[in-house]
Amino acid sequence: MISLLSLMWTTAVFFALTGALRGWRRELVGTTGIMLGFFAIFQFDSLLRGSLYLLLTDEQTFLLQTAALLGTAALAYRSRLAARADDGTGRIRNMAFGAAIGFFNGYLVAGSTWYFLDINRYPFSQLLSAPADASVSALGAGALPIVVLGGGLAGGGSSLAVAILAILAVVLLFL
Repeated sequence: MISLLSLMWTTAVFFALTGALRGWRRELVGTTGIMLGFFAIFQFDSLLRGSLYLLLTDEQTFLLQTAALLGTAALAYRSRLAARADDGTGRIRNMAFGAAIGFFNGYLVAGSTWYFLDINRYPFSQLLSAPADASVSALGAGALPIVVLGGGLAGGGSSLAVAILAILAVVLLFL
């Protein structure tokens, strides 16, 4: 059995490899889409929990949240905003920045999926279970994107909003 913390970081490494192949411009557009989807899900969570999610089971709620995030990520990755070809100089730098941004994207996607599992009380108990209280995964739950960027479950998301604005500014300046 693999721990959720190991799975999150392994996913981030795979995204880093993909980012190195795609380049930093395309990865940055992907980051913007993932962050916007992440921000929307975070901001509208309390509204949806009081209305739509009441009609759904925990499994359905998890699947809906995950589908929304993955759908946003897929649309962002398919965007043609960064289709401009690189000038050929700095290929290693392009790959290194792409890997770093891809790693961050993998962290956002895998960490958010873990967060959705957590807030929905690990609905697929036959497939996976909640981490034990003293396990590495339970201690690593403080590294989830919602905790780091959103200020935790009770956070207002102000740091997440600042991160969104910063990423949008970088995209507008460099693409």
